[in-house]
Formats: sequence, C-alpha cells, structure tokens
Amino acid sequence: MTGHEDEQAPLATAGMAEAAGPASARPRHPAEPHPAPRRAIDGVARDRIGRGLRLHYAEVLALPIPDRLRTLLDDLAACSDTEVQP
Repeated sequence: MTGHEDEQAPLATAGMAEAAGPASARPRHPAEPHPAPRRAIDGVARDRIGRGLRLHYAEVLALPIPDRLRTLLDDLAACSDTEVQP
C-alpha cells in the first residue's frame, strides 16, 4: 500500500457496510465473485444430515448443563415471564 486515499476508501466503505447491517445489504465490490445460487435441500437429505449431526454430537448433548449457564437461562426465563404480552 502506498497510503493513497483511493486505496483506503474500500476499507472505510467495507467497515461502514458492516456496521450498517448484514453483508447482503452492502453493494458487491467488482472484484468479489458472484455468490453461488442457493439450492433447496430435500427432506431426505435434511433428515440424513440431522441424524448425522445428532450422532456426532450425542456425547456433548448428554453432558449436564453447567451451573452458570443454568443460572443465566433461569434469569432469562424469569425476565421473559415478567414482560407484558401484547
């Protein structure tokens, strides 16, 4: 980098876009490739992925919830119970 103003502008613009919201809200830089089109996942594939993830993480899911996390969850539940429902 030579420190020219035109070299610093993309960095400033990218920082502002990140602060403003999700990356999809910012204009695409000409050097960025077009995002790949999203394909829908059929139900069979979704079930297979879910089963694989459950098997992979079964040991972790069986662990007890740490006391500090349980306290935070209880506090959150208590706060949401006191909110006025519309």
